[in-house]
Amino acid sequence: MKLTSQRLEIIGVLTRDRSHPSALTIFKKAREKYPNISLSTVYYTLALLKKHRLIRELEFETMDNRYDMDTASHLNLICTNCGRIEDFADAAPVPPEVVERDTGFAPHDMRFEYYGLCRQCRTS
Repeated sequence: MKLTSQRLEIIGVLTRDRSHPSALTIFKKAREKYPNISLSTVYYTLALLKKHRLIRELEFETMDNRYDMDTASHLNLICTNCGRIEDFADAAPVPPEVVERDTGFAPHDMRFEYYGLCRQCRTS
């Protein structure tokens, strides 16, 4: 993968913004440094990073897809009011090795989510 300055900025935005930003948010932040960057460059770069399993795309029905630099199994806490996503690092409920041993199913990816209200939305 060719690392252009625009791609490096997209990676930089993802690294600095741990809030699981959308492609549009990444685009707006990258545009602060590179005003000529296109939204298609952002989408293409995200697709490339996803293909190489360097990021995880979180798909939703009710809001824009979001992108996560943490590709390890972890729990996502999703606020149903403001859309904020936080990571909660803890052991996966059932390790993939146990699933494979007990069922013969070989998992290659998993996603855990809790939906509710974040601290800010609960207090406002």
